[in-house]
Amino acid sequence: MPARPHFQRLVERVRLLPPLPAAVVYPLDRDALQMALSGAFAGYLSPTLVGPEARIRDVAGKSGLDISRLPLVDTPDSPQAAGARAAELASEGQVAALVKGSLRDEDLLGPVVGADSGLRTERRLSHAYFLDIPGQPRGYLLADAHMNVTPNLAAKRDIVQSTVQLATALGLAAPRVALLGAMDGPAPSFRSTTDAIALRSMAAQGLFPGAAVDGPLTPETALSADAARGKGLGSEVAGRADVLIAPSMESGLMVLKTMQGLVGGLAAGLVLGAKVPIVAASRAEPMEVRMASCVLASLAAAAARADPAANSLARDTLPRAAA
Repeated sequence: MPARPHFQRLVERVRLLPPLPAAVVYPLDRDALQMALSGAFAGYLSPTLVGPEARIRDVAGKSGLDISRLPLVDTPDSPQAAGARAAELASEGQVAALVKGSLRDEDLLGPVVGADSGLRTERRLSHAYFLDIPGQPRGYLLADAHMNVTPNLAAKRDIVQSTVQLATALGLAAPRVALLGAMDGPAPSFRSTTDAIALRSMAAQGLFPGAAVDGPLTPETALSADAARGKGLGSEVAGRADVLIAPSMESGLMVLKTMQGLVGGLAAGLVLGAKVPIVAASRAEPMEVRMASCVLASLAAAAARADPAANSLARDTLPRAAA
């Protein structure tokens, strides 16, 4: 397995925590069941399988997996029913995280954002990747390259808030946040730059406490000290960013795929903005990514236990983005 020095530091922290009670939702393939077993064996997870019992046990038997020691909550044989029951377990406090099995994102997340779920917060749901890229001096968080296609300013405010909270949970006391844009300064023709300036103003007003926020910055000036110096940018964030906030899902995916495509690396992520962390890795993701995402969820859940009010945003005059 390739060296993952930045991720390994997170693993060392998780080993000091109790196993994370997590619902593994609709686990009807070998990899989903193997993830639950591996997480339990490694001590990261205390998994509860949620879905149609007969089919889950049939898949386990055909895959040669012994799930006899894992608790199982039986549901009707539909992903929607399993997602709804898992959300109930989280709302009741029986589990502290949701982990996607063999169902679509909407079947997992739909019950979470329901008005009566008990899992909604004031924030829009968003997603952040943790990137461990070979040769880089630190791990990075990148948001949002998975959920919000063209977020408006209020949604971007929520994305920054949730990602800063995750950065803090991962051990960054004062995360440096780069608001990515098409240029390193305002350009009315590029909304990415004008939104970045608005978000930077919010930061100056204290809406992202503990974080240093700057932008707009192009990806190279956010990540490369040489590039930042070459452009005369001397901020605390330029060239030293820990957190990258993309202006759209498309641009976030381009940054993600470029960084991974050039040198490889680990990209594991979480859905943020609910009262519990949610692992929504696709079925195509390797086991390493799924397990890494569960490590992130454990750290996020531990931080939420330590500060239950952390999901609440400061009130302000911006309109709320729809969940």
